[in-house]
Amino acid sequence: MSAAFPNLLGHAQAQEMLLRALARGQLHHAIMLVGPRGIGKATLARALACALLCNVAPGLGCGESSCGICARVLAGNHPDVDWLLPEGAAGQIPIDAARACHLRQQNAPYEGRSYVIVIDPADALNEASGNALLKAIEEPRPGVHFVLLATNMQAVLPTILSRSLPIRLGRLSDEEVGAIVRAKAPELSEERRRMAVLLAEGSAGVALELALDPALDRCLVVLREAIRAALAGPSAVFAGEQGPLWSAFSAAVQALAEAEAAAAAAAAEAAAQTTGKKRRQSAEKSKDEKSEKKPKEAPVHQRWVAGRLAELWTLHLRERTRGREGLPGMPRLDLSASAIVRQIGILQRFVGRVERNASVRLLLEQTLLELGEAA
Repeated sequence: MSAAFPNLLGHAQAQEMLLRALARGQLHHAIMLVGPRGIGKATLARALACALLCNVAPGLGCGESSCGICARVLAGNHPDVDWLLPEGAAGQIPIDAARACHLRQQNAPYEGRSYVIVIDPADALNEASGNALLKAIEEPRPGVHFVLLATNMQAVLPTILSRSLPIRLGRLSDEEVGAIVRAKAPELSEERRRMAVLLAEGSAGVALELALDPALDRCLVVLREAIRAALAGPSAVFAGEQGPLWSAFSAAVQALAEAEAAAAAAAAEAAAQTTGKKRRQSAEKSKDEKSEKKPKEAPVHQRWVAGRLAELWTLHLRERTRGREGLPGMPRLDLSASAIVRQIGILQRFVGRVERNASVRLLLEQTLLELGEAA
């Protein structure tokens, strides 16, 4: 491909298709970018908006901070680029927002030659809001372009889907994900970046979330102690609350509970600020009372830590099958290929059972014993 959107890695086939359509002036008025979460659908939508509006590099976009148009598009404050996003607890795009967007597009573009409406995600359109936009999508005014983002086309309203041109975006390569994480979070260590890339399976957005997630460090400690316990046998598996394994597991579960409690308190405080001083004071009082005691651990927290443990362990084993060292800091595993396959199968069964089991700890103890026997 001779050209590509600036600052956009991967998706060469989709880029080529869009750039060819732009060069011919035949870009479909309603593009639907379809692919897994975090692979760059929104990034490609911004790049496409730059290509439609940029005067420095028309049909491509320069993406430079010195370009007033591209800089505003990428910052999300250009008047000719609107984002329709879900609102409220239901996570849907309300009909009022859809109607307002329909009215705006009748008078757009305002500054440039195009007006871009990004719907993120397209399956957040319910029947009412979808119908409010249907005529605009079906018979758009000149220069008006819709870019719809979706992880699953089957969840999009059929009336919207039938009027859009789907473009599928595949997962990125590990090299591309690594380059994006390095650019977005240069402060991360190479080991942390590599681990996040391996876990993300081709999703740069997921890789960034994992790389910046402090819970990952505690889960790695749990994994290290779990592997040691499985290798040591029953004496380590049943070592009790003060043993290295269950001490690390409890610390990870407690940290997760505290993080959720802190997020809930922050949300309550933000809500109080919008509803008056009295409620704010009540929220602050409640926050002070809750800070005096540790948040209670719930089975959901135990299941989350157990699930992440199985995910990390499986990744570690798969890396070993590829002749690599696996995750950093883990005990050395001198396992045969057949033993690795058996352990991966045990972990997969564990993941399937953990959501249905009342006692996460009991199930994990049984699984560790099985993993030790399969070594």
